[in-house]
Amino acid sequence: MSLKLKKFVTNRLRTSYLSSLISTSLVLFLLGVVGILVYNLNRLPETIRDQITVSINLEDTISDRGAMRVLAIIELKDFVDRAKYKSRDDAAKEMSVELGENFIKLLGENPLPSQIEINLKSDYFSPEGIEKAIRELENIEGVRNATYHKPLFEQVAENTKNVSIILLIFVALLLFISVFLINNTIRLAIYSKRFLINTMKLVGANTTFIRTPFLAASVWQGLIAGFIAIILLLGLILFLKNDFSNILELTDAKMFGALFAMMLVLGSLISFISTYIIVTRYTKIGADDLWEG
Repeated sequence: MSLKLKKFVTNRLRTSYLSSLISTSLVLFLLGVVGILVYNLNRLPETIRDQITVSINLEDTISDRGAMRVLAIIELKDFVDRAKYKSRDDAAKEMSVELGENFIKLLGENPLPSQIEINLKSDYFSPEGIEKAIRELENIEGVRNATYHKPLFEQVAENTKNVSIILLIFVALLLFISVFLINNTIRLAIYSKRFLINTMKLVGANTTFIRTPFLAASVWQGLIAGFIAIILLLGLILFLKNDFSNILELTDAKMFGALFAMMLVLGSLISFISTYIIVTRYTKIGADDLWEG
């Protein structure tokens, strides 16, 4: 009879462990999926920002050498991310392509100035930042004026701010849900072992002695669950890579390294803290209260 009881208890504990491991793995997998989505949503404003440039029109009398000097000065500015020089001939060719005909033949001359187009760094992507940049640019010798699409810029700047706030709230909510789900899974797993904890306490084991094996197991369980979640996530990435590579960024090794490390750390940390709290609770309650959980 005792052997049957021992086998029964062992099977229950194994089932409880597997259930907890699978549940934690799925939660971490979903956390990883959302992490990829958040990363790509966070890149969206940057992608839009790359399409907005400040056009710097140079003086008509400036030479190619002078234009290169102006370009070198502009590239050293703190607010400049990228700068590209466009000669009058290049500007004329682009205009002819857009119009579908050679407008220079119609006008008899090229009225377009040489230009330098720049992309601003993200720190200066604000109405105040761009106005400061415009003033500095127009003070450079050889620059006629600097222009940008103001309404579009203001709209993108406002949307970028709103997206950042939404992402922050979303990530905070997701972390709260993840902690709650993992904690609840571990609580149910340890609940099935509450009588074992009470037995250890009755034979004289102190709280530290009782907690230690549970905490060690929780760290390992968190790591294993993290690795399982990473494997599932890699499978999903390989599945989506060909069909969604134009929509999602799935090749950033640095981002994925940080995401995988976060999944392992969160899995172990949440499991450790939850186990510590729950096991400590069961070491402090009486045998009669164990029936109530």
